[in-house]
Amino acid sequence: MRWIRVDHFGVGPATAASDTESIVRTAAGIYAGAIVIALVEQAIPGGPPASLGPGLVCLVVAPLVALFGHRVPRSALALLGPLGAALIAFALQSTHGWTDGAVLYMWPVLWMSHFYGRRGTVFIVVWVGVVHGIALATMPPGVGNVDRWVDVVVSVAVVAAVVRALSSRYDALVATLTAEARADALTGLLNRRGFEERFAAELSRSARDRTSLALVSFDLDHFKRVNDEHGHESGDRALAMVGAVIAAEVRVGDLAARWGGEEFVVVLPGAGAASASAFAERVRAAVSATSSGALTLSAGVAVAIAPTHPGALLAAADRAMYEAKRAGRDRPIVAGRSSAAA
Repeated sequence: MRWIRVDHFGVGPATAASDTESIVRTAAGIYAGAIVIALVEQAIPGGPPASLGPGLVCLVVAPLVALFGHRVPRSALALLGPLGAALIAFALQSTHGWTDGAVLYMWPVLWMSHFYGRRGTVFIVVWVGVVHGIALATMPPGVGNVDRWVDVVVSVAVVAAVVRALSSRYDALVATLTAEARADALTGLLNRRGFEERFAAELSRSARDRTSLALVSFDLDHFKRVNDEHGHESGDRALAMVGAVIAAEVRVGDLAARWGGEEFVVVLPGAGAASASAFAERVRAAVSATSSGALTLSAGVAVAIAPTHPGALLAAADRAMYEAKRAGRDRPIVAGRSSAAA
């Protein structure tokens, strides 16, 4: 069995970094777009006069977000949404004459609804209702009215609800695809990639807490004979059965994976040599009983206290498993603690 070293495990950090990158890029783009609109409106003659204040704020915010937004916590970046809505409300209030600028509320609403979940969606809709109400209330008599407020708030609420629903569906699909990319289609256990990522996390936890970590390597005996004599469909059913037996025996928190071909690996956090060997024996016996003795497993068990290198533990279990093969197969063998040490 060959070990591929994993320096970063899990999808959380990478996904969070990608999400922050998207938040920063889109926020900077929105504020840059507001600058363009302000410049165009100033350049086109005949439009209603408006304050340059919001455009100047955007001129400052856009480059700051683009340059330094990656260093800001995601929660702090969320303030860009209500700030944008407040600037739009001020622009509407300070425009002397009729304007359709309320459509710009959709920008922060779309942004918040997509990136900041249900809470962010509800907050930005309520916030737009507040700042737009203030803007209308401070306009000259006859300009601001309740109808305009209702039109805007209902419109942004509908858009926000649709975007949140679509974003939730997108998140669910991504989560499903991510899980499938780390699962073995035949057995339902982790595949090699998923195991490596999760194993790295368990190694870190074991090293930090100074606890034991057991690894059991299983290999179906004479599996090539099964394929040759009974066909690959029978071989697939045999593998699926072994996967089901392992899944039934592991505890919550254990890691079980199909390593490749007819090899399986299981990590048992906190287990010692005796309990790991007993686990291996239970799996071996269950596979033999389920197949009426037609299928047997050889298993290698390795245990270490706070291991720091994944390859050493895997290699120790691998050697013990081949020792079980040489000893006649259909049995677990525990590696010496010194061979399993990291």
